[in-house]
Amino acid sequence: MRKEVPSRHPLPLKSAIDQFIKLHKMQHKLDEVDVVQAWEACFPLFAKKMTSFIQLQPGGRLLLRLDSAPLKEELGMQKSQLAERLNEHVGRRLVHEVVIQ
Repeated sequence: MRKEVPSRHPLPLKSAIDQFIKLHKMQHKLDEVDVVQAWEACFPLFAKKMTSFIQLQPGGRLLLRLDSAPLKEELGMQKSQLAERLNEHVGRRLVHEVVIQ
């Protein structure tokens, strides 16, 4: 006689994906992708022509390397507004500080 295996209730796909992301510690990289996409959507001219590097560090520090000195000056005075706009676009608070290089 064959023993029956108790039926497992399948997880919803979203829960399974969330568990996979948590298990493999991928959330930070996914957050970084979201912020880069938000940068490109919110500031399309800057993103394509004048941004040479963008990285979201752990703790919410966003590093931007810009190729234009006047743009660095202008955006340097608007760092908190940049963070607010990016966070609003993403839908959650990921960027806590903007560092322009």
